Amino acid sequence: MKMFTKNRAMALGLAAGLAAQIAPAQAQYVQTAVCGSSGCTCKVTRVTVDDVEMTLGVPAIEGASDMILVRDNAGFSWQDLTPAQVDRKYGGTGSCPLEVTDNSGLEDGRWQISVGTTDTSACPMVGGQVAAGGVSGQTRNIVWGNEFHPDKLFMESAGMVRWSKTGLTTWRGVVVDESMSANGGSSGASVIHIMRVDSATQVSGSTVFEYSLDIPGLEGAAIGIIAGMQCKTVTPFTARKVD
Repeated sequence: MKMFTKNRAMALGLAAGLAAQIAPAQAQYVQTAVCGSSGCTCKVTRVTVDDVEMTLGVPAIEGASDMILVRDNAGFSWQDLTPAQVDRKYGGTGSCPLEVTDNSGLEDGRWQISVGTTDTSACPMVGGQVAAGGVSGQTRNIVWGNEFHPDKLFMESAGMVRWSKTGLTTWRGVVVDESMSANGGSSGASVIHIMRVDSATQVSGSTVFEYSLDIPGLEGAAIGIIAGMQCKTVTPFTARKVD
């Protein structure tokens, strides 16, 4: 077994086809399994070894096309096992049928978005924690189509967030990221969404707000005042399929 990890690539829904099931003229897909303490979920989508290498930034090992790509709590690993063997290894019954799908891997249906408590411990001007409001508990019907995209969840902000894919199932969305400088000083403000597909029925993430101010040459109490104006808040959110 060859193990590698990548922090920004926590993924579910990678998948694959058996080599024998793919015509020679077609791309050879990767078998994948997402495993926990009681077995694995195996899927088949259109992901190749080259796709995995490009997204993770890690070269595939020799013979990877004949192995299964396993994602567990430790990260990703190429394992020279059958889906049934992998399932038993992770505490399952040995049944891990390859689910064939051409879509994002997420289930269509009614999804609910819940927003957690905002952590303001790194924002002295606010201090402590404050309860989040707004979209918590919001629900909507979603048909994911052929590929997951965060705009499906946050339709109100569609077109206003610059989304980029940062891993196999992780995304980064920039609402604002501005900085300016003058007279040797600088200031900056940003609002960034981080999102991860956890399973076929759950997506989680957080919204990070940061503000910084740097004015050189200050002395005494002024230094403390400026330090108190630095701010970072983190607001977690989760979207789950409810029916």
